[in-house]
Amino acid sequence: MSNLSPEEIAELAKEDNGPKTRAIAYSFTVTAVICVSLRMYTRIRYLGRSLGWEDYTIGASIICAIITAVFQILQFNAGGGRHAVTIPFPDGLVPILKNLYISIIFYNLSLTLTKVSILLQYGRIFTVREMRIPLRIVMAMCISYGIAVICTLWYSHAGFNILIDVLVATLPVRVIWKLQIPKQQKIALLSILTIGWFVCVVSILRLHALTVMVANPQDTTWYSAASAYWSTIEMNMAILCASLPALKPLLVNIIPGFASRTTSRGYGPNSGRRPSFPFATIGGSKAKRTVDEELEMEPKRTINTQVYPSASNTSVHGKDIYVTRQFEQHCHFDRDVHNSDSESQKDLADSESQKGLVEEPPKVYEKR
Repeated sequence: MSNLSPEEIAELAKEDNGPKTRAIAYSFTVTAVICVSLRMYTRIRYLGRSLGWEDYTIGASIICAIITAVFQILQFNAGGGRHAVTIPFPDGLVPILKNLYISIIFYNLSLTLTKVSILLQYGRIFTVREMRIPLRIVMAMCISYGIAVICTLWYSHAGFNILIDVLVATLPVRVIWKLQIPKQQKIALLSILTIGWFVCVVSILRLHALTVMVANPQDTTWYSAASAYWSTIEMNMAILCASLPALKPLLVNIIPGFASRTTSRGYGPNSGRRPSFPFATIGGSKAKRTVDEELEMEPKRTINTQVYPSASNTSVHGKDIYVTRQFEQHCHFDRDVHNSDSESQKDLADSESQKGLVEEPPKVYEKR
């Protein structure tokens, strides 16, 4: 490009990918920050739970994403996204390369933390033995890859990054497909937990942008813009995919009909009954969990125990008899209350679990 005429150089100077890259960095980073903030708010406000390790890791990831966006913006303010022939050498390239180097470090760190957050959430949801070893293997691969990339920054890591994305996205497929629930509900769960496939697609687009940049070493400042904004999209899309499943309680509270549209329950909003099938208990008897509970979709609330006289108003040897009853409800944010089995009755047969409300055996005691 050094043989270009002054007129051609002047025309090239008008071309600049910087504004588009900065706009993408601003918009996607702000969206990811809002999504993570809503995730934390939903977990604390609507579920009444303390933050878990998956929440802390996604919080650290969004901090790294913000730092990445800051240095990407500085990189393109310094001249990134322009043709190399229009940038003074070497003074004009130094700030571009410095900001690029720092942004790559925090980009890779953010991706690693996001994948760790997703795997930690899998580990909390899927307690079955067949998931433990694959989870640990993928977790070790993810952390090892993250450390290696941060220390070396070699370009060929993009292909391995796509491989790990695919592994993370496919981990829950087999377990969910074996659950004894309707196929429509399996598909709904898979769509929630494997939303990371979007990130795999973006990773492939980023890899293509990297190959184009490497194929044009004479004008890397111009071609690096595509790899930069695809990196931003990939990083923030991963954070969004990790956080969206946790936002259902908030969405149900804002849009009451959202719950009935996203789940296959087999009953109307006014039926007041639970579905005739138990909703996917995953894990052993020591960890009775449902997918809805662990995906933070249906927080449970227990009604306070009430003590009241027996309706018979009878007494034994002049001593009044009182009966205590305790009920447990699953509360939906669409304001339709569906009763569920009490914890003490969860191991009964499916025929008994079909009842909308199970009442604990009366406890009789004497009032002296």
